[in-house]
Order: sequence, then C-alpha cells, then structure tokens
Amino acid sequence: MKGFLLGVIVAGLGFGAYIYWKQRLSPAVSGPAAAADAGPPVREAREKKRRRRRGAMRLGRSEPLAAGGEERAAPQPSPAIEPELEPIKLSAADLKLVGQGDDLGRPDVVHLDMSDERGTHELTQDEIDTRFRSKEDAILGCISRARPDEETYVPGRVTVKFRIQRSGGVRGVRVEAPAILQRGGIYACVRGVVMGIHFPPSNGSQIVSYPFSLT
Repeated sequence: MKGFLLGVIVAGLGFGAYIYWKQRLSPAVSGPAAAADAGPPVREAREKKRRRRRGAMRLGRSEPLAAGGEERAAPQPSPAIEPELEPIKLSAADLKLVGQGDDLGRPDVVHLDMSDERGTHELTQDEIDTRFRSKEDAILGCISRARPDEETYVPGRVTVKFRIQRSGGVRGVRVEAPAILQRGGIYACVRGVVMGIHFPPSNGSQIVSYPFSLT
C-alpha cells in the first residue's frame, strides 16, 4: 500500500514538473517563431531606412567642431562691394589743346557753270545752325566717349570747325580739344558726324566754328 502511494506521489510530481517546464519553455519558443514571422516587414523597414540615408547630402561646408563639441556653421560670404573708382589725375600735357584734322585755310576750288542757277544766296547763320543742331547730340556723344572715364573731370573746351562748300557739302573738318580727348578718338568720331551734314547750296563756301564747353 505504501509503495502504491509513493508511486502516485512521484507520478504527480513528475507531471507537475512537466507542466511547469512546458509553460516556461513555450514563451521562449514562441518568441523566435514570432520574430521569424515578422521577418519580412522588419527587413522591408530596414531597406527603406537605408534608401533614405543613401539620398542624403550636406548642403553647406561646416568648420571644425568647437571646444564644446558643437558644430559651427560655415560663415556666409559677404556680398562683394565694388570699389569706387578714383578720378584720374590729369597732367598739363593731358589738358593741352591739340588741333587735329584738315587744313581749312586752303581756298575752295570753284567750278563756274553759268547755266547752274543753284546757290544764288549766301547761307544765313540760322540755316547753318538748324542743320548743325540736328547732329549736336551725336557730337556730344563723341566727346563723352573720348573721356578717360565718367568720373574724371576734363576742363577746357572742344571746338569743331569745318568748311561748307557752295554745293552744300562739307569739305574739311578740324577739331581742337585737350590731348586726353584726342587720344580717346574724338576727332575721328566728330569727323564722321560732320561729314554727313548737308546744307543748302549757296553762292560761296565758308568756314564755321562751333565751340563746346567741357563740364
């Protein structure tokens, strides 16, 4: 009888131990299984994270870390400031009046034609001024372009002289100007403008002169 009771007790203890061992073992086993089941979503999330990192880039260069370990932002370049140009200092040789062009003292060649009735009057100053003023802006442009720069003041004056023929055309142009403007090409520019002016025919040629004060 005692042997039977002892066997029952041993069997009960063994069964209880088996139940206890199974309960302890089941969470450990279910854990890896659950992780295995969740494998594809976890891998997909990791792949997405890797793809986001691959597209990242630094937009600005940073300076070395400061003493406290904080990263200092790179200083932004200040906008470039154009230095003011200083006026050119002109010498006495630069301001000396220099004449350049044709010799207007030579007499005009006149071809007499008794049948030609054109040019029976002498040109008036108003007629000459009217034609010349139409080209005045162009001549002022020649003076401006001949200057060394926009800031340098060139004192003095520019005098434009030319001969008007009986036919109304211009023959001979002479320009007196400071040497600095002559080197800037004022004569060639003014000559091209004045030679394009056409006046009414008259009974004689004449030399006219137009001064321009430099400001």
